[in-house]
Amino acid sequence: MEYASIMVHLDTSPRALDRLGIAARLAAARNARLIGLYAGFAPDAAWFYLMEGAATYVEEDHQRRDDAREAVRQRFLETTRDLGVEAGWRAVEGAPLTTALREVREADLVVAGQYDPADPDSFVATRFLETLVLDSGRPVLVIPYAGKFDVPGARAMVAWNGSREATRALHDAMPLIAGGAARVLCAQGAGPRPDASLPGHAVAALASHGVQADVEHCQEGSDLAIGEMLLSRAADFGADLVVMGAYGRGRLRELVLGGVTRTMLDSMTLPVLMSH
Repeated sequence: MEYASIMVHLDTSPRALDRLGIAARLAAARNARLIGLYAGFAPDAAWFYLMEGAATYVEEDHQRRDDAREAVRQRFLETTRDLGVEAGWRAVEGAPLTTALREVREADLVVAGQYDPADPDSFVATRFLETLVLDSGRPVLVIPYAGKFDVPGARAMVAWNGSREATRALHDAMPLIAGGAARVLCAQGAGPRPDASLPGHAVAALASHGVQADVEHCQEGSDLAIGEMLLSRAADFGADLVVMGAYGRGRLRELVLGGVTRTMLDSMTLPVLMSH
């Protein structure tokens, strides 16, 4: 099992180039196709026509956004020119959330960025990242907006409660973590599930991919406490990646995240691979 295609979300924020670098190194190491997907904030043009001189403003705004997109495209071409893998560029038109969802479902792995509330350029649409995680059906590698990161996967902290989501995340992450080291952190937020797979199953799956893993058990707690504990234990372990299932439901207009998922998306300090 390996990633044959990697898609990286790009916008005009400075951090987009950092995740492009990570995605490029991942693609080069795996001889995977790299797809740059540009999706940026697009204001509703209907609002403009309530303004005086709306036509001029709309034309100027479109030109400004076209120029910004072209600058990002040029950086993508520069990054991939000598990469040695097939590379493609796409820019979505229209509602960025729904059009981006259609595109990312093609990829084996999606690389996206954590929303930075201090950077307006990182805003694409309300709950853009959350919707990619819950509705795309693809594993999403989320890169924090703070810090510098290399290709993750040498030391992984695997969040495990034996659920379908945790199992999917574990196997979706295998191309990243194969041959490395891992710690399986067992934590339950609302008591054990009757159909939960045992930690030994996770360890056995990891071992079959050459991953040396041990198990740490933690007491039950609130979702917030578990999320904070996961980050703390990951730091203690020296992890460069957290692997976890994403919990919640999302249908564009209604999106409800599980507490641990929300905590990680808000407070992550290292890359997190999420699957739903």
